[in-house]
Amino acid sequence: MIGGIRWLQLSALGIALILAALLGGRLLLTPARGDVLVLVSAQRPDRLPVSTVALHSAAGWADVGASSAHTVPAAPQTATLVQASVPVGSYDAVRLGGETLPVQVQVQRTALAPILIAIASGRPVKQGIYAGSEAVSLGLSQLSGQMKTMPSFNLLDQFGRSFTDASVAGHNVILAAFHTTCHESCPLYTGLFLQLQKQLPTSVMLIEATINPSEDTPEVLRDYAGRVGASWTFLTGEPTALAEFWKPFDVELGSGDVHRSTLALIDSHGYIRSYYLGAPDVGTSLPPELASQLNPAGMRLAGGHGDGWGPAQVLVSLRAIGGLGSPPTAAEGEGSDFTLPTLDGKKASLGEFRGRPVLINFWATYCVPCRVEMPLIERMAKQHPGLVVLLVDERDSTAAARTFVADLHLHSTVLLDSEGKVGDSYRITGLPTTVFVRSDGTIEGRYIGQTNEQVLGSHIATLGA
Repeated sequence: MIGGIRWLQLSALGIALILAALLGGRLLLTPARGDVLVLVSAQRPDRLPVSTVALHSAAGWADVGASSAHTVPAAPQTATLVQASVPVGSYDAVRLGGETLPVQVQVQRTALAPILIAIASGRPVKQGIYAGSEAVSLGLSQLSGQMKTMPSFNLLDQFGRSFTDASVAGHNVILAAFHTTCHESCPLYTGLFLQLQKQLPTSVMLIEATINPSEDTPEVLRDYAGRVGASWTFLTGEPTALAEFWKPFDVELGSGDVHRSTLALIDSHGYIRSYYLGAPDVGTSLPPELASQLNPAGMRLAGGHGDGWGPAQVLVSLRAIGGLGSPPTAAEGEGSDFTLPTLDGKKASLGEFRGRPVLINFWATYCVPCRVEMPLIERMAKQHPGLVVLLVDERDSTAAARTFVADLHLHSTVLLDSEGKVGDSYRITGLPTTVFVRSDGTIEGRYIGQTNEQVLGSHIATLGA
């Protein structure tokens, strides 16, 4: 009997301990919370109507609060829109009224997370959102006119397409002045970009804009990019438009070997953050296509390490303006369907392969890295028979494409995009570009530039091919 009572007592104690543990666990599972402060400011006094504020995370939208109509002061003054406690975690967007603004906000239990939203004409400014103390200070400096902005512009890229300030909105940009017939600093800038493109996230745009538009037509720039293996954006345009474009950078148009050599970093809000002048140090890795373009003075620049700055210094500057972060890749949605002629006179479309993973490679006959990577793509295709490979030739003649295919003994489906309309619909900024499409038709990802076995293998594995 005594033993039974003791067992009951121990059982009761065990149950009590279990209940305590469960209750404690429940308490521990209660989400920790942190404070968010949402501020507004403007370049000149403005007004914001009644609005609600919400934050988005992986768990969905969380209401932060509502605010009455606000007078928005000119920077560096601010007005508090709302301050509230929200669950600790990572947030990727703010909704103000009916406007959704992408931003990266980390809410912590012990630190206030400030967010500044720029207002113009009673609405949030596109790309005008800053999160974190340093970014808010930067935003106020920008709004108060203490920093120079990149001007509005309308130029042409190497494919002859319109390229405007809207094309770079939301991107950190590395911009260099160059022209294709320069024999001194310009080949070094292109060599620098070849090194940088291997180390940068896709959110950073590399742009080389000519200072010699009379010679550097889109066709010339496209040929130059193909020869040197460049898969970034090259710009040209009317002389007056280019002169205006370069004015904030103190760069003048010209065609000689001696000119103002400038590299500028522009942040994702469109503000010019830093400059590098002179020739970069590209070490000993200048490709033969560029080394052969150097004259004796250019060779001395290359051998003398330029003006003492190179990829490492540019990356440090880019990191300082937040350009080396890895924000989540925005979903591209479903791949645009297309129908194009094949080399044998038939037609093929993306839609007919729905239900199977697809690799779309955009290439051209003049593109050296395209020629280098094509045999690798063919080998990977043979190793993954469930994968559909579509090789889309951009803006070439049928005869040139046929010769290219015969030289490399290609067996995958080759499609002719002679007018570049499909490339335009996929926003191709340089060649080669490889787009990976899931079996349900949505885009899994893309890779700009000459690919390799590791990159291809990773994407193909994700596709489940």
